Amino acid sequence: MELKENQPDMPDPTGIDAYAAYLPAYALTDNRLDPTGPPRAGGPSRSVAAYDEDSITMAVEALRHLAAGTPAGRQLLLATCSAPYEGKTSAGVVHEALGLDPGVGAVDLRGHRAGATALDLVLRAGALAGLAEVRTTRPGAPDELAQGDAAAAFVGGGTAAAALLARAGHTVELLDRWRLPGDRHDRVWDERFTADVLVAAGLDAARRALAEAGLDGVDQVVVSSSNARAAATLRRALGGSGDDASIERATGFTGAAHPGLLLAAALDQARPGQTILLLSATEGADAFVLAVGDAVAAARRGPSVRAQLADRRQLGYGRYLRWRGLLDVQGPARPAAPAPASPPMHRRAGWKYRLEGSACGVCGAVTTPPGRICAACGATGSDGSGTVSLRDRTARVVSVTRDHLTTMPEPEVAIVVADVDGGGRLSAYATDVVPAEVTVGQPMTPTFRRLWTTDAIHNYFWKLRPTEESTDGQ
Repeated sequence: MELKENQPDMPDPTGIDAYAAYLPAYALTDNRLDPTGPPRAGGPSRSVAAYDEDSITMAVEALRHLAAGTPAGRQLLLATCSAPYEGKTSAGVVHEALGLDPGVGAVDLRGHRAGATALDLVLRAGALAGLAEVRTTRPGAPDELAQGDAAAAFVGGGTAAAALLARAGHTVELLDRWRLPGDRHDRVWDERFTADVLVAAGLDAARRALAEAGLDGVDQVVVSSSNARAAATLRRALGGSGDDASIERATGFTGAAHPGLLLAAALDQARPGQTILLLSATEGADAFVLAVGDAVAAARRGPSVRAQLADRRQLGYGRYLRWRGLLDVQGPARPAAPAPASPPMHRRAGWKYRLEGSACGVCGAVTTPPGRICAACGATGSDGSGTVSLRDRTARVVSVTRDHLTTMPEPEVAIVVADVDGGGRLSAYATDVVPAEVTVGQPMTPTFRRLWTTDAIHNYFWKLRPTEESTDGQ
């Protein structure tokens, strides 16, 4: 095998075959507890996951359109600092919701540097990775609007989006951001000290990666760092244009998801043949030099990062605090929803996690939830019935009920009955929409969400959110 010049350890072309990003539907621009006027114009904003979202559900949303056909033997990675479970592999829930082959492994990567590690495994080992984060601070913290929620997804094994030219890393033990078991919020050391350490590590990794790639410069510089001072210094030193900084100002630092989010935004606007330096400076540094692939436009699955930013809705601070459980308010006088049990969750995994109905082999009707007997003609499973997933189909509302006694952190929620295009009927909560705005005939798309948590068990299922009937995904 002939080795490429300046790449002694790089066997075959490796890189990113497809990618996607997911930003929640909400943004917070004002965190004043007692506002006396409008928020400061042009101030930062943070991306906010809804009350029924977490790192699992956002990873599913980012991965759902690029995970199909992942062969056995590959690895599914979930990189996050905010895994919903400790001592249990959260990536397993993502795996089930995506309907992946059982031969695909599922692995959690934890910590702020986990996002860069996941990208490394995508680029060099062809892994499938979801980078997802929900970040909270104490109310009114100085960096509250500088933290945010997001997800990004990448699949390796090809170079349609980008090819890896070189990489370099620099590890340093640094008390920068950390959280003890049982803590809810990060603790942060003085950023003036940690910035100097991260800048030195970042410059070292970037220069070695560029030298290995045989380049003096690149077309785009993308810098992700847990330290805002370090990120700004590194962008100036490396000749960054500031496009990544504008994205960060609109989303906040999104933890383990951040290098993936910024890379997705760069690929959204990149042209084939251009070069990108991605530098993640967190607990050291990881630098990647990429060549943009010829099929980069087709490699994107779903809306661009900037399109999602433009489509967000503003969220009030009080509502945000209720969603995060940071403001204890009196709810309705009704008992908590029951916790799901392990045996039925396992037996009904096809319905619960993959939204599979049973398709009748006689009349073709789809029965939901799936059953042994067709709800339309009465045929049994012995007549050739199979399963069909409804998660990527459009459902149209046929009735709406507004629940004012919900145990969710909202004064009311909408429960809809919807007919699925191609067959099947769903009864589900509506999400990412004002209940009064849900109308009969409205098209909606299934989205994987957390219904509630009882007895330390997260109950995941599919809700419905409004959708635009467009097929171009732009």
